[in-house]
Amino acid sequence: MYVAVVDDQDASLAGFAQILKRISDIDAVCFKKAADALHWLGGVEPAFVVANNTLSDIAGIDFIRRLRLVPGRESTPIIFTTGKAGDRDLRRAAFDLNVRAYLEKPINPSEFLVHAMHIVDMSRERADIQNRLKEASRRAEHIQSATASGDDGALIDTMLDVASLHDPTIVAHHNLVANLSQILGRDANLTGEEMSVLHDAARIYDIGKVAIPQRILEAKGPLSVADRAIVERHCDVGTRLLAGRETPVLRAATVIAQTHHERYDGTGYPRKLRGSSIPILGRVVAVADTLVALLRPRADRPALSLAQAMEAITKASGGAFDPVVVNAMRSGLSDISRFVHEAQQELNKQAS
Repeated sequence: MYVAVVDDQDASLAGFAQILKRISDIDAVCFKKAADALHWLGGVEPAFVVANNTLSDIAGIDFIRRLRLVPGRESTPIIFTTGKAGDRDLRRAAFDLNVRAYLEKPINPSEFLVHAMHIVDMSRERADIQNRLKEASRRAEHIQSATASGDDGALIDTMLDVASLHDPTIVAHHNLVANLSQILGRDANLTGEEMSVLHDAARIYDIGKVAIPQRILEAKGPLSVADRAIVERHCDVGTRLLAGRETPVLRAATVIAQTHHERYDGTGYPRKLRGSSIPILGRVVAVADTLVALLRPRADRPALSLAQAMEAITKASGGAFDPVVVNAMRSGLSDISRFVHEAQQELNKQAS
């Protein structure tokens, strides 16, 4: 990224350029004349501009006014410098033109560097968000194409691609839940066809998590009442995203999205269903989802071992979870252990 430095003194230009070398991937482009800087800025979008109040041709404050008239430069970040100490009118005029910082000479290099790095970090974050939005838009087009073609697998893959822009862990979580759900479904006496649908549907059941802000996903302490309400809405969000697609897999995914946080004792959400009024697919995925979640570290707790996670779920049998599905979990320990081990190996491979 480029930074335009506009100042009438060679020593100042050299000093700013030297400080800016301490920021990676930043090149300083120096000008003494406002006219030269404006011409260059008309074709290049800088990370920010350093503008001194005295230039070779016009006053720095007039340079900023003209810069704000250049298309695309209306909000370019500017660090304004001046040798006029205590000039309140100049300070007011500068901030009226939306400068990010107002520094009086002699410049403190550390203070200047802090402002510069903050602006660069914000610019990089904004560029990253824009790239993510472009990528999400591109992938959304693929979702429409997959929907039109009736290809469940392609649609699920594409929706997960988009969701992973918000939560990079969602694909690995869903894949392991899908595998464990199939084991639980088998030992809970689901038919082969039901288990096949369950496996595919469980790859997309928690898509509503895209509606949970990152700050909540990464929260280190108990959630406020307002944040808890936001979390609980993700079931309805997932239901809306999946509803209306009339294939067995996506109908099942819609059911799971709506019911995987219901509790067997009727204290869950969003509808407080109880016992067998909770669809069996929701009861199965509730156990698989919790098991996988307990195996992953969170900001507020370390990961549990498989034995610890299964013990915690067993203690909640008849409360949070269907006793039949909990018994199926215990019966399927060998296969569950194998899938958990394979998932951990895959995570370790990706990390290395």
